[in-house]
Order: sequence, then C-alpha cells, then structure tokens
Amino acid sequence: MDEIKKWTLYLMFLVAGFATGIGTIGLFPQFWLRYGITGLVLHVLFLVLFAYIALLETETIMKSGYYFVELYNKVSKRPAMILSIFTVVAMFLSYYTANTMLSILSPVLGTGTVARLIAKIIMFAIVFLILTRAKEKTFTIMALGSVFFVVAILLTAIAFKSQIPENAAFLGMAKHMLVARQGITLAMIKAAAERAIYGVGLGFAFYLMLGSFINERFNAKVIIGTGILIQLLIGLLSTVIVVYAIAPTTPDRLLEYVYGGEEGAITLMRELPDILANYPILLALIGLSTFFAGITSLLPTAEIGLQIIESMIGIGRAKAATYLIGVSLLIGIFDSPPTIADMVLKAVSVTTFFTAIYELYPVVSSKEKLSTPTMAVVAISTLILAAGGLYAFFGVFKAGGLYIVSGILAAAIVLFGLLGDSLIPQKAA
Repeated sequence: MDEIKKWTLYLMFLVAGFATGIGTIGLFPQFWLRYGITGLVLHVLFLVLFAYIALLETETIMKSGYYFVELYNKVSKRPAMILSIFTVVAMFLSYYTANTMLSILSPVLGTGTVARLIAKIIMFAIVFLILTRAKEKTFTIMALGSVFFVVAILLTAIAFKSQIPENAAFLGMAKHMLVARQGITLAMIKAAAERAIYGVGLGFAFYLMLGSFINERFNAKVIIGTGILIQLLIGLLSTVIVVYAIAPTTPDRLLEYVYGGEEGAITLMRELPDILANYPILLALIGLSTFFAGITSLLPTAEIGLQIIESMIGIGRAKAATYLIGVSLLIGIFDSPPTIADMVLKAVSVTTFFTAIYELYPVVSSKEKLSTPTMAVVAISTLILAAGGLYAFFGVFKAGGLYIVSGILAAAIVLFGLLGDSLIPQKAA
C-alpha cells in the first residue's frame, strides 16, 4: 500500500474518531429513541448538509496555500474568531477529559467532584505526553486509536446482543420507539441539528486543520464522507448497546433514560456497574468503548488548540502544549463539581452553533468564487446554525438557575469572536 492510500485510510478513521465522541454512545441512542424514525431521517439530512460544509472548509484551506490560523490572522484579519474557537476547545477539554477517564474509573472513583478532578488530571497527563512525545506520530496514534475504537464498538454490540437475554416486552417497546413516526417540532429540529453538529464535529476548526495537513493528492470527499458514515454506523451500533444494557432493568428505566436529557445519559452511565453487575465482561467492554470514543475525540481537539497557540504566539510545540493543558486544567478545576460541569457543557453546546459559522468565514471570504449551488448551501447552513444557536441560547436562559451563566458565557465568547478584533494586539494578528 502506497503512502497516499495508507494515509487516506488513516484519515478516514481519524475523522470518524474525532466526530464520534462519547455523545454518540450516550446521547445519539437517546435522541433516536425519543424522536423515532422521523428524528433519525432529519438527523441524517443534517449530517449530509454539515458534512458538505466540512468538505468545503477542508478544500478551501487545501487550495489557499495558507495554514488555517494564518487565514484568520493574516488574510481575513479576524483573529478574534479563531480565539473564540480556541476558547470553546479549552472549555470542551476541561469537561470532556473527566468523562473520558471516568468511563473506566467511575466504578472505583465514583462521579463526584473529587472523582472528576482526579480523572481530569490523569487524562490531561496522558494527552500532554502524547502531544509532546509522539510529535510527528501524533496523527498516526489518533488514527490507530480510532481503528481500535471501531473494532471495540463492533465487538461490544455483538457481545451485548448475544449475552443479554431477550426480553420480548422490553425490546418490543424499544423497537416501537425507534421506528415511530412523529410530527416534526422545533425541539426535534434543534436536537437533530445539535446531534449532527457533534456528529460531524463542527465548531472546533478540525476540518480547517485537516485542510492544512493534506494536499491535492488526497481525496477529501472520500476521507470526510467515509469518516462521517462510520460515525453514523457507530451511532446505530451504540443504540443496540444501550438498549440491551438497560434490558436487565425495567421499561420505566428506559423511559427515564430517553426523557432524562444529558443528565439522564450521565446517570445511566453511572448506574451501569449496578445494572450489569452480573455481566462484568460486558461492563468492561462498554467502558473500554466509551474510553476510546473519548480519547479519539480528545486528541484531535487538543491538537487544534495546540496549533492555534503555536501559531498565534509563535512558540514551540512543547510550550504550546503546556499552555493549552494549563488553561484547560485551570478551567477544569473550576468546573469539577457536576452542576458546574453541566453548566459549562451547555455553554459549549450553545457556542458551537456560532463557532461553526465562524469556521465558514474562510470559505465565504476566499478569493475563489463559489458556485451558486454552493453559496445556497452555505447560506442555508448559516441560517440553520444561527437559528439553532439562538434557540439553544434562549433555551438555557429559559431553564434558569445556573444555566443563565451558560448563556452569559456563550454570549461573551460569540460576541468576542464577532467584535473583538480591535482588542487583540497587532503582533498576534
């Protein structure tokens, strides 16, 4: 196998691993069970649309001849946008590191404040070592980790299907929920779009970084299209895993998960050691799969943050990694309490709708003229992202309590990206 074919295969799995994440295992099945086949079809439509946007971003950077951070700093003159994306990356890392490590350590540590902090420190140490010691092999490690993850999730789905006894009433109810046709609502549209944004991985500049890494010898359509397809298949397999994981309990427990939101998904993961007490191998498999889902998203996201610091400040890789981990861990200390962690997660969820729009800026400001159909897709995507972001923004304020802080944080980050260029020293731009 020549180098291009080998790296094309690696990059397919790298995209799949980055796009999948823990949310695909815990939240995609919840979404599908709640909104049925109608929600799934809507989600796939959003996936296709956003995957095309990801392709546009990648190809724009490939053809530009610029590094993705340089496009914001030197060409578009919008450094605040890339710093807003960096802020989202740091906040995401501060939250996600805990969930990733707790997927295997929660039976020992629990899921409280101290447990989350310990898990973050351990996970950040692993990420730091990979980023600084692997160097040119970092992308290979990310890609191979994604391959292991795909194999692990497939084996886990097969194991759950074969080991958990069939429960006709329970599984019949779950099947009915999955194939149910429901009327389209704003809540369904928002949930389908949000799952698709995470399902593609928009809002973190990953595809801009990918475009900086590859050249015209690579087929970006094949890399991104196959990667997102693998991510969707993993979501389908994850639904099998979750349904069978809950099967030893009751139909009521399934409903608590389906309608419990993100907290309901987290609660289920916390309860799995008790639910699967008689199935230690299955428990180990789902923990391993969840861990790989987390780390295959963490490493590329951390790489984005590292490269933004490296380019903006003009420092070496090791020092940039130190700054990234230091900033993210500082935020992580603050959001270790579960309630604060959920507040930060909501802020990230709201903000990614808008940073996904900021990612499009190099596409629309490119010197290369876009075709009319492409401009139409960009315009429609921007409207969908803006509408989804505003809906999510007002949703957190409506929820009240601590979530008001989520809205304030999200608003500050988004407004800085839009208006903050004058606040950045010229030498950083």
